[in-house]
Amino acid sequence: LKNFTVFCNHVLTPAAIQHILQSPEVREMGAVSIDGFFGPSHVSSVIGQSRMNFFAEEFQRPVVIAGFEPLDVMQSALMLIRQLNEGRSEVENEYTRVVTREGNLKAQSLVAEVFELRREFEWRGLGMVPYSALSIKEEFAEFDAEVRFSVPKIVAYDVKGCECPSILRGVKKPTDCKLFGTVCTPENPMGSCMVSSEGACAAYWSYGRFRQPDVKGGKVIKIEKEAA
Repeated sequence: LKNFTVFCNHVLTPAAIQHILQSPEVREMGAVSIDGFFGPSHVSSVIGQSRMNFFAEEFQRPVVIAGFEPLDVMQSALMLIRQLNEGRSEVENEYTRVVTREGNLKAQSLVAEVFELRREFEWRGLGMVPYSALSIKEEFAEFDAEVRFSVPKIVAYDVKGCECPSILRGVKKPTDCKLFGTVCTPENPMGSCMVSSEGACAAYWSYGRFRQPDVKGGKVIKIEKEAA
């Protein structure tokens, strides 16, 4: 097989979660602004439920591994809220039809055979995160696009004024960003939180979280923001 290469940008969710929980903002405030986590569905089907225990034990934050269907999301939200109300910090698995405690051992073995940890990897909105991505091992270098084609390093700079780094860490809300809803929309995204339909800013925009009820008139009004 001579005409197949992979540009490997496989990232590791647990490393990113740990980076967020240990961010400089957290150290400055002395507390984590994020109350709990929905564990990643497809990722957990490979790595297993037990790999998320660290966050519940070390950081005292509840985790619920959620499925993708609307009922999955609602049930997972209920499970997470119950943990918070009861003062529990555990890893619960709502997606039991796919995710097991130990994960897919065969898949884990194949990943370990072909890939190895990168010392660091740059995440948009988070910067350099240690040991948060994989690269192809030397014995499979003939399939590595970075080696075969000498791919130059691409740096993605955050747009000036974009608050995605703080939003990703739970320190700020999308409405705290001066770009939100002005120059930054789903049609013209400026940051990582708006690029993806699953991002916090895209969700705020799409589902009206930036609209607030007018208590006196009983109407829903839009929060107008001045352009940066």
